[in-house]
Amino acid sequence: MEVGLADGLQALLPRIILYTILGTLGGWLYHLMRPALEAALSRDYRNFSWVSGKRGVGSFLKSTWDVAFKSKKLFAEIHRKILGANHDNIHLVPIPHCSTGFMLMVPKQLLSEYVRQPENDISLKRYTLQALVPDYTTLGAHIVVHPVYRNVVHKELQQKLADKMDMVNEEMTAALDDIVASKVGLNGEAKINMWDTANRILSRSANRIISGYPLCHNQEYGDATAQYAATFFASALYARFIPPFLRPLLLPLLCRPLMRHIQTAAKHATPIIKERMVIVDVAEQKGVEPELPNDMLSAMIVAAKKDDHLGAEYDPMVIVARMMVLNFVQSYTNLVTMTNLVYDLISLPEGDFEAMVAGLRAEIKREMDKGDGFSHDFFQRLDLMDSLIRESMRYNPIGETGLERAVGKKGGFTFSNGVHVPQGALLAAPIKGYQRDEAAYPGGFNPRRSMEDPEHPKMTDISPNFLNFGLGRGACPGRFFTSNLLKLTLTHLLLDYDFVRLEQRPENVRKVTLDEPCGRHLITLKKRDAR
Repeated sequence: MEVGLADGLQALLPRIILYTILGTLGGWLYHLMRPALEAALSRDYRNFSWVSGKRGVGSFLKSTWDVAFKSKKLFAEIHRKILGANHDNIHLVPIPHCSTGFMLMVPKQLLSEYVRQPENDISLKRYTLQALVPDYTTLGAHIVVHPVYRNVVHKELQQKLADKMDMVNEEMTAALDDIVASKVGLNGEAKINMWDTANRILSRSANRIISGYPLCHNQEYGDATAQYAATFFASALYARFIPPFLRPLLLPLLCRPLMRHIQTAAKHATPIIKERMVIVDVAEQKGVEPELPNDMLSAMIVAAKKDDHLGAEYDPMVIVARMMVLNFVQSYTNLVTMTNLVYDLISLPEGDFEAMVAGLRAEIKREMDKGDGFSHDFFQRLDLMDSLIRESMRYNPIGETGLERAVGKKGGFTFSNGVHVPQGALLAAPIKGYQRDEAAYPGGFNPRRSMEDPEHPKMTDISPNFLNFGLGRGACPGRFFTSNLLKLTLTHLLLDYDFVRLEQRPENVRKVTLDEPCGRHLITLKKRDAR
């Protein structure tokens, strides 16, 4: 009897394996096809304009292919249709790497309307959880959405930013000496990869006030945070192509490098965090304020101690994970912006380039003569440099889309014009199309645009016409630090080096909806005489 049962199971085993494989493949295929089926067949999406002009599964799949492999051409067509539309309807655009497989592109006149809705109705938090898959890319959802993170960034990188600029400048000076000056040859020239150089300089300088000393000088810790930042988004992107029923099996393998980077960073950061926790605990017992280094790591520890969920938040590994995510958010944005900025500057037409460099140096000298060079107030007075950076950001946003939100309101949300979007839909703005709209920004790239504008907008100002830092309550609280960091870097480079102009700007690299500056191009710097 037992032998017969064993023989029967053995005979069935190949079929079980085959059916399991077929069922898994079928479930995976359905996961990939579901966006096309939902967009094409659901009544919830029948009234939206399609970028292809025709609604249907085949049309959706073709547009998805074009987004993945011909995104530059497709988004040029999307911009043309949206900007040229004589109605305020919403366009449905396949975005294969987002959680729903497509996004609803909202007209500019409706942007302010949806970003000011209550979080439960139109949710940034819900979108963030879907996009970053934090249960696998970090230590859980609370790492990326807990309010302690945003509150600390707002306090330390905006309200207390002026107190930190001396430290950032000190680290920037040392970083430039180590990374750029060391490459200057006997002819006084240095050929540098701008992407790699900016990555190292900005990461080290920012870490001076994020992780603090001595972590900012720890090579292994710095490499771990940089590698985590470099692979975080790609890991989250690939994770979205895996169906939910396979994620517990496959995502721990896919995201193993991220966990390894967190463990490496924790090896160096945990002893320092524990030392500071002791200081915080002793100060609390004495009823006094703790004497801690002036960096965000200290602020995170203090905020975790005061949090309502003390047991979960006041933990070294949780604090390390938060620091890693913070490094990812600030480092990638600053890296892309700085590299684009230098490419835009050195590829200005002959005559315009020389005039811009002379104008920037004259502005720097005039403001430094007031005695507070490299201070927070000093950077606020660099209007020409601010105009150049704002224009570079305006012309080269990091991606095609922004202001992403998930509709969480039961029954969906209805705009003031009567257009209804269903619950679960993802809303977004085609920010590159809006920020290159000739009607809003005539004349192409103009580095003096803000100087010529009667309102003199700053790069930290946000509006429906300038969306790099978001809009409404979800606007980036770290944008003021970004402004100072970019100006600090460019000021040092202009004072210490001459840029060699390029006849043609290096072409950006498309990664689906992302638009990154070329990471392989070498630029030439010539050492200037001592200031």
